[in-house]
Amino acid sequence: MIRPGHKQNQSAASHLALWLISFRATCLMRSVLGIAFVLISYSLYAAPVSYPRSITPEQMLEHLLSGEYIKGLNAVEWHATPGDIHEFNGQLGDKQTLYTIVDTTFILQRGDEKVYYTIFRSAPMIRNEEGEFVNASNCHACGLNLGYFSYTLENDSLYVTKFRRNFATHGSFGAKSYYLSMVNLGEGYVLLKVDDPYDGMGITSVSTKFYRDGELMLSMISKENNGGNREKNQKGYYEFNTRFAYDNNTQTINIRQTGYSIDEKTGKRIPISKTKKLMPDNYTLQF
Repeated sequence: MIRPGHKQNQSAASHLALWLISFRATCLMRSVLGIAFVLISYSLYAAPVSYPRSITPEQMLEHLLSGEYIKGLNAVEWHATPGDIHEFNGQLGDKQTLYTIVDTTFILQRGDEKVYYTIFRSAPMIRNEEGEFVNASNCHACGLNLGYFSYTLENDSLYVTKFRRNFATHGSFGAKSYYLSMVNLGEGYVLLKVDDPYDGMGITSVSTKFYRDGELMLSMISKENNGGNREKNQKGYYEFNTRFAYDNNTQTINIRQTGYSIDEKTGKRIPISKTKKLMPDNYTLQF
């Protein structure tokens, strides 16, 4: 005997089952797309991409960013989605464009092979009232987004091995204020060192960060003083500076920090002296 409503329940159950199958398929598709997006964002190629040896870094960025080099601006202009604008800390203008400028190219020796690292910066750029080409995001804490690609040379070809369009934000007032250098610790340990000065609220400091393939390895305040925060009769004052030494045999960074502080009550100078040895894979926010 079939109870009233049994067929309706069977139909509802069938619809529910079909909905669950569809929902799971949608979730799976979103998961796959999410993984694909991450892979595209990092753009670490399974096989090197080949270019003619005569190509310039700007021309390579034209291809890597699907953009156009604007000679008068010395920048690659490329179309940006609203998501790109959000990622690159910018304002979405009518043209929906971002601009990328080559910072510098470092050449490092890896065994018998030379490896080239090109660092570039990206930002939403506009013309201000004076006609200058400036970053649309120009607050005190606004910086530029750094990216990089690495390549090698072989015969008449250039091979791009790694590309990451955005791995960090540095600078101030929307402009470049940082200093770049490369550290080769040997055995494949190559680090990008970024020294980023900052001045505000009476304190002058330098933030130093080390990156390996775009991943943050070490972050610390390497230099600081509060000289601009003192009144004429105020005794409290401090400053410190940091020196870095690199050991290629152990692939370590030796850090030595020196300076002093002044006791507010006694006015006596208290020396600061710290040393530490760090592996490049050990990330720390404190020294």
